Amino acid sequence: MAKQAMEAGGFYALDKPVGITSQRALTIAKRQLGIKKAGHSGTLDPLASGLLVVAVGSWSRLLAFVLGADKVYYATVRCGLRTDTLDITGAVEGFQAVPSTLGAEAVQAGLASFLGTIDQLPPAFSALKVNGVRAYALARAGEEVTLAQRSVTIYAIDLLDLARSGPFLDVVIRVHCSSGTYIRSLARDLGELLGTGATLYALRRESIGSVTLASAKDPTSLEPDDRLPLSVIFPDAPSYAIERELLTQARNGHVLACPPALGDGKEVLVLAQGAEPEYQRLVGVYGVQGDKLVPLRVVPPEGAK
Repeated sequence: MAKQAMEAGGFYALDKPVGITSQRALTIAKRQLGIKKAGHSGTLDPLASGLLVVAVGSWSRLLAFVLGADKVYYATVRCGLRTDTLDITGAVEGFQAVPSTLGAEAVQAGLASFLGTIDQLPPAFSALKVNGVRAYALARAGEEVTLAQRSVTIYAIDLLDLARSGPFLDVVIRVHCSSGTYIRSLARDLGELLGTGATLYALRRESIGSVTLASAKDPTSLEPDDRLPLSVIFPDAPSYAIERELLTQARNGHVLACPPALGDGKEVLVLAQGAEPEYQRLVGVYGVQGDKLVPLRVVPPEGAK
């Protein structure tokens, strides 16, 4: 039986709504695009909304370049409430009225203490694995979960608003952070620092690397022509169009000679020469090593069998 043609590759930006899992949003997007293979850039909890970067077809192997990108979140932290999941969906573990004397100055000082590279304890209800088992599965089963602290970087935290909600204080912030940062953990730690306890009330991811919500569409309205330009995913990577006689070598992952004009860039997008759209001509992402281009990720050609 003949193999099916390779599905058209590409990157897409989804705006995941509140109330569904990231996997469900991906399933809807795959149905909209009529494709079978796709992956996304990192899970958002059902509570959260916002940006998912999706790679379809053989381009899913390029997600490695997106997963480690910095992220920006818009979040509301509810001070005075503690939950087991560290967000509003969890079981209440305690609450207290936040003193009226707690104001912007104290909150701002607390937020500033998290700037820079810090050690952060991930939530017990997370997808991290403990002895091969997801931490959230152990936590839901009532088992004690012990996770190691992780080094993360908080580049900026902007205090956008403070609002009283009954006995609680809602702190609205925008956080620019490294990949692997848990905003739920940040909410917990802020509450401990302020002496009120806190949980994450709402979360929206606004950007991943250079991709923002301005490029995103609801999963139900996604169309094939909504592919993101490669320049959005790799804003600093130069492109190198190779002649046809080099294509077979490049497709097979061979090392190529590096033109001096490419300089010392960390990543180079190698394309086949031609007038076709870039998603049809992309050979892969290469790294510069001296006078050589070494393949980091190679993708099959559009329409390959």
